[in-house]
Amino acid sequence: MEKVYFIGMGPGDPELLTLKAVKILKEAHCIIYPGSLISSEMLRYLREINSDALYWDAFGRSLEEILERILDSYSQGERVVRVVSGDPSLYSSVMEHIELLRERGIPYEIIPGISSALLASSRLGIELTYPDFSHSVIFTRFKGKTGGAEEEEILKFAQTKSTLVFFLSSGLGKRLEDTLLKALPSDTPTAILYRLSQPEEKILLCPLSQLASTIERENISKSALIIVGEVLRLIENNYFKRSILYGKK
Repeated sequence: MEKVYFIGMGPGDPELLTLKAVKILKEAHCIIYPGSLISSEMLRYLREINSDALYWDAFGRSLEEILERILDSYSQGERVVRVVSGDPSLYSSVMEHIELLRERGIPYEIIPGISSALLASSRLGIELTYPDFSHSVIFTRFKGKTGGAEEEEILKFAQTKSTLVFFLSSGLGKRLEDTLLKALPSDTPTAILYRLSQPEEKILLCPLSQLASTIERENISKSALIIVGEVLRLIENNYFKRSILYGKK
């Protein structure tokens, strides 16, 4: 029996797809993709590895329309793949789809992808955790029109001294900056990572007090990740902290 597959395509670089994802995509009959989020490079690659599949753009479609497309292919015994940006476990709509599939007894499988947060760490050349700086990482988003963490919640996060990774918040730069400055020093290191792995990629570093002005100067309103925390000092400095695992015996 076939399944419906949910595949994380990562930030857009085809080379970051998992081997399992590529295998399933090659065998798919129907590939549903997010036209507003998929890179031209990724879409071109998908068509190269599987030119026989039906490609269906989900952009602007309701959940019911997408489900109808899935059910139509699945009922014909076809392998259906729903491609999502980044990793399905973070800020995707995967559960909305899954709940409807469960109601109908339709089997599914999730294939993880590379989150932009993980690629961000790689691009910066650091870990997001480091002894004495940060032992935790918080993935969150600041509340906007489509929901997110309230100011009070963000302030609690900031007080933990964790590395803060903000998704879907670059359009709220001024509000985010003003909120974080209530709990963090103005010189707290901040990174803005725009369209990672794409030709337009930008990596901008600034103190927290210049977050909003940097976003405005670079004309960034979406498709950017914001990282805030002392761990970003590792970008320019060595601290030679040893983990217990690699410490001297």
